Amino acid sequence: MLALQPSERRRVTLVDDEPHALDVLARAARSWDFDCQSARSAEDALAMLERQPTPIVVTDLRMPGRGGVWLVQEIQKRWPETSIIVITAGLDDDALTQCLVAGAHHYFLKPINFDEFQHALTSTLRSYHHRREKEKHRRALQRSLNRQTRKLRQTFFSAIDCLVRTLEERDPYTAGHSLRVRALALGLGERLGLDARRLKRLSLAAKLHDIGKVGLAEGILNKPEALSIEEVASVRDHPVIGERILAPIIRSQDVLAAIRHHHERFDGAGYPDGLSGTRIPYLARIITVADCFDALTSSRAYRACLPPDAALDIMCLETGKHFDPTMLPPFLAMIRMH
Repeated sequence: MLALQPSERRRVTLVDDEPHALDVLARAARSWDFDCQSARSAEDALAMLERQPTPIVVTDLRMPGRGGVWLVQEIQKRWPETSIIVITAGLDDDALTQCLVAGAHHYFLKPINFDEFQHALTSTLRSYHHRREKEKHRRALQRSLNRQTRKLRQTFFSAIDCLVRTLEERDPYTAGHSLRVRALALGLGERLGLDARRLKRLSLAAKLHDIGKVGLAEGILNKPEALSIEEVASVRDHPVIGERILAPIIRSQDVLAAIRHHHERFDGAGYPDGLSGTRIPYLARIITVADCFDALTSSRAYRACLPPDAALDIMCLETGKHFDPTMLPPFLAMIRMH
């Protein structure tokens, strides 16, 4: 709700089906410098509040129509900052309890003690403004925190981008790999009908999927001879390391899961967790296809690059084993169009 104007800050809505009682309440409130608007039913009060909300509502409990309990519940639903005082002619414990549970701040039995009523109005108004100031302060702090968080994330991602480029450019065989995988993954994701939000997550995960390789010894990925057992274990750690690096700053579990699981195989023979089938996160299955195609069609120290058609033939043989079988047909169609 927008901040009340100065002329509105001592306004109160009075609700009572008895004209005399309503007049008495209004005269008393005005004598204490409150501006009043009055209604004789819960329904009229709600319509009045929609036109002109007030910080305080004083309502009778027993009225024709929907009554005081309904009004309290509706006010708390629509204007949760509004303070409510309930007045009742008798001890209707169930209804009174419902009002207090719904959010009423005070209640009085008729006939009202006007000294107590005046104190309730002024203290309730004071509490109302105190709550609003606290909320205003909280929102300002939240905005400041959000700005700092965005700056931190931007700084972090700038550093990560630099790290990705440094990682790839230290070895000519891997230069540009992450950006190519991202482009391929997004193309496949669009063909699979991913919405804009999931495409954004896929883009981030694909770009950062190999960030865990930053800890590998230089040249290990393109070593001409066979890797040792220790070197193989080191390479297989990179999805977990990537997830660990990014977890403090990336909130999306979809992105983190895609990075962790992009080397799983559909038949369960992959790493790091040996997931199989649809237990492998969907975005990870997309990245696996894009990653493998780029690896096959890029030169390595230990082999020459394959032509796209040859790479696709190899991948088709791995359908249902390495790759999700639902992803190869649209991927093949996408590559063969270019």
